[in-house]
Amino acid sequence: IKNSLKTNCLSKQLNLVFKGSSYLFIAHKMSPSAGKTKELDSKYDEVVVKFVSDVRSGKLQGSYNTAVSTVNLLEQLIGDCQNATAFELCGAVRAVGNRMCRALPQELVAANMVRRVLRAIRDEHSSHANQTGDSLGESLQRLVLAAPARRATLGERADLRGPLRDHIAELRAELESSKSSICSQAREHVHADELLLTYGASGLVEKFLRNAAQRRYRLILAEGSDVAQSHAMASRLASSGVAVTVVDNASVCAVMPRVNKVLVSVRTVLPGGAALGAAGLHALTAAARYYSVPVVVLAPLYKLSPLHQHHCNWLSTPHTAVPYGALAVSEAHVVAPLYDFVPPDHITLFVTNLGGSSPSYIYRLLSELYDSNDHQL
Repeated sequence: IKNSLKTNCLSKQLNLVFKGSSYLFIAHKMSPSAGKTKELDSKYDEVVVKFVSDVRSGKLQGSYNTAVSTVNLLEQLIGDCQNATAFELCGAVRAVGNRMCRALPQELVAANMVRRVLRAIRDEHSSHANQTGDSLGESLQRLVLAAPARRATLGERADLRGPLRDHIAELRAELESSKSSICSQAREHVHADELLLTYGASGLVEKFLRNAAQRRYRLILAEGSDVAQSHAMASRLASSGVAVTVVDNASVCAVMPRVNKVLVSVRTVLPGGAALGAAGLHALTAAARYYSVPVVVLAPLYKLSPLHQHHCNWLSTPHTAVPYGALAVSEAHVVAPLYDFVPPDHITLFVTNLGGSSPSYIYRLLSELYDSNDHQL
């Protein structure tokens, strides 16, 4: 009996060992996104810490500034990686992205820029492999069947720093022209004698409305969480010749039947056509859907994220919803969401750098911008 028990235990241990070795063999063939995250060098560890501190302290504000700073950091990292393979470059870039995501989970734009650079590395490696003739003469069936093994070719050595600098320069040019590309479409979406409704203060929406000021439309601006910035934006638009009326955010349902179009900006665009916007935006879009008012969302391409809703449940400090001096503070449990989730059926059209896109087309844009292996950093 003892011998049989020992034999059974030994066989179970051998099975575990064989399973572990097979898993290790599969992991060796998987893409860099499936492996362990590479540890950062002390130099770039300090650079990432400074980046995080600048964002948290308010020195670096806005999605555009965050995206540009992330691209500059990654360009410096790639330039210092001498004689690095594509696999090593992906590991270094993913290490930076993983550290940013853990320290700043709400800054999805930084993670999006990391994914764009990872996609550039993969594309450059594929083009280099095609130029060397590694994939010539192969049928489509062989390429599909050999996809897992083909990922291991990221370990081949090729100096990709020059082509990657060109990719990063194109990405930086895209970031710089994103706002102007969207605002150039203002006259296509804003018509004369229309009554528009927007929510809160947004630099992109303000420039978009300024470009359409010749249409002689009317605007209702619902106050956002920062009332002072909302009034300042209304004052600047009024000085540009726009007829602006500022209302409380609780009055959107009362004025919605008279509105022709809702025009807003969001924090992030999610897969499936959903979006994350400022707190209170969901109530506005729900009222617009009830009264069949079209909702147009301005969203540059760098705001498109492959993450889903369950990754984005963040809370703000309670004083943003209830002041500390209020009488109800001692008796109430305050939950202040940082963003509102806007479902895709509340949105009519996304205006991106490439033009108008319906919510059902966002998945196609995501597949063009990011590689599926890099969705999870």
